[in-house]
Amino acid sequence: MGENKREHPLKGEFDTATARWVRPDADDGTPGELEIGFADNGLVAMRRFDDSDGTILIYTPEEWEAFVEGVRDGELDLSVLAEDARESGE
Repeated sequence: MGENKREHPLKGEFDTATARWVRPDADDGTPGELEIGFADNGLVAMRRFDDSDGTILIYTPEEWEAFVEGVRDGELDLSVLAEDARESGE
């Protein structure tokens, strides 16, 4: 397998060289630290912009949609996560 191809045992192959990568802006309008890649086979990946050869997270289209919806709904808001952790520890 080429160095541009990442294989997920359950999801398939993600080719980092042919994926369309986008770099969303941070809240303050500066370029963000993450890149999101969209592959022709439907897989979506996320990686750090400054470490494009490092670890990438690979999502199926359904997983990506669930992740995005969770972000929109505030499920990944740090204050919500901290409150959930406090409640589970009680």
